[in-house]
Amino acid sequence: MGKKAVLVCNGSVDTKHLHAHIGKNDFLIAVDGGANKLVKTHFEPSVIIGDMDSINKAAEKKFRHAEFMRFPREKDKIDLELAIDYCVQKKFSEILILGALGTRADMTMTNFFLLTRIPEKIKARIIHENQEIYLAPKKFAISGVQGEKISFFPLKGDVKGLTLTGLKYEIKNYNLSFGTGVGLSNEFKSKKAKITFKSGILLCVHFRTLF
Repeated sequence: MGKKAVLVCNGSVDTKHLHAHIGKNDFLIAVDGGANKLVKTHFEPSVIIGDMDSINKAAEKKFRHAEFMRFPREKDKIDLELAIDYCVQKKFSEILILGALGTRADMTMTNFFLLTRIPEKIKARIIHENQEIYLAPKKFAISGVQGEKISFFPLKGDVKGLTLTGLKYEIKNYNLSFGTGVGLSNEFKSKKAKITFKSGILLCVHFRTLF
């Protein structure tokens, strides 16, 4: 399709952030109870995906003209994973996920890990309030505001040969070990930072002042 899909989940997300991140040309997908978050807005999902154990009657009634993709409650994939599979199959070039964080640590962690299931050619992000969460390519530059915090976490093992420039704590050819807090709470010292690494999977959490 070559365009952006916005996935709204049933976690923590308020109306202000929905309006800030959903554009008029975006393809909107409600992930099960994520449809509940849209009831009091002007947004209407094109597709609602999940086992429908969380969607309320108000959302089902308001969005009755949407395509409902219903799955059994007992299944091998969680609802967000099913929605991501749909986006990959439809060849979206960008996936933005809202409402992926909530009160359950297990679900939040799973939603982070699902980023690793998305092909690298697709730009994929989770946004929660002022936090932008994504997997870094092996070489990229990122824009920020001086003083903004950014944290780095290795997934599925160590990140090797990590070099950070343009940040308060610069490193060169460093092996960032899985399960440590070394990458926590770095910050921009200029408007541009550069990140490179040789191998591994690197999760970034960027606390943005402005999107």
